[in-house]
Amino acid sequence: MADGFEPKIIGFLCNWCSYGGADLAGVSRFQYPPNIRVVRVMCSGRIHPSFVFKALLHGADGVLVGGCHPGDCHYVKGNYYTERRIRIMRRLLEWLGIERERLWVRWISAGEGSRFASTVTEYTAFLRELGPNTRRVADADYEDLARVASAMGSVGRLVLEEDVCMVELAKYFLEYTQRESCAECIPCRIGTKRLLEVLERVVQGEAAENEFALLEEVGAAIGRSAKCDLGRIAGRAVADVAKYGRDELKAHLQGTCLATVEANRDWQALVGSL
Repeated sequence: MADGFEPKIIGFLCNWCSYGGADLAGVSRFQYPPNIRVVRVMCSGRIHPSFVFKALLHGADGVLVGGCHPGDCHYVKGNYYTERRIRIMRRLLEWLGIERERLWVRWISAGEGSRFASTVTEYTAFLRELGPNTRRVADADYEDLARVASAMGSVGRLVLEEDVCMVELAKYFLEYTQRESCAECIPCRIGTKRLLEVLERVVQGEAAENEFALLEEVGAAIGRSAKCDLGRIAGRAVADVAKYGRDELKAHLQGTCLATVEANRDWQALVGSL
């Protein structure tokens, strides 16, 4: 611990729960260190990654994200998105040379003033032991960092046990996007749902050929307008399939599948060696 070091903590607290807990802690005169500076947000799920990166690269020694307990979110699923986003941001912080432990998330209800006080006390003591955050970047592009964080949460590798076609892959990706979408923007929430409906009809052989142009047009629009890379990548993927994979789309209307994408051969042995 550095002599005389007092950590600077930025606290992003959700309006409905943890901010109420902080308010109750003050009204109840619970004692806790004055090291935290509170920023009230409507939901922990609305904390943009750029907020966290900017705080930690401009002098904050720690960031505390406070939200409602799982199952009690005012917006139903906001804190679930928070948890996933925190894991991604911690990985990116390590790549930036910042300890992942400098980013904490805690669930605190409006009636848990004592829990808020004890959390701030515990976090302050932890940061005193960890020492000051010496990483400083004056000219970082925080929007680019946020896009990297978004892409990290949208990238994966598919393991294919059998040959498939691009239509099936696009359909699979849209199903994933529908499950994982934060539902914050209409292009991703509604647009990918409509694309999925069309692709399902294609696979079943019930679509019309004039719907291929609709897939390309709507997919390209989502690729331009969705807020995060998850939605943008989904839209562009479908647009490319509609543009370059017309033969595969038409084959499904005729009751066949060209299966142009080969399976990952011997993937079981690879996974077993990890």
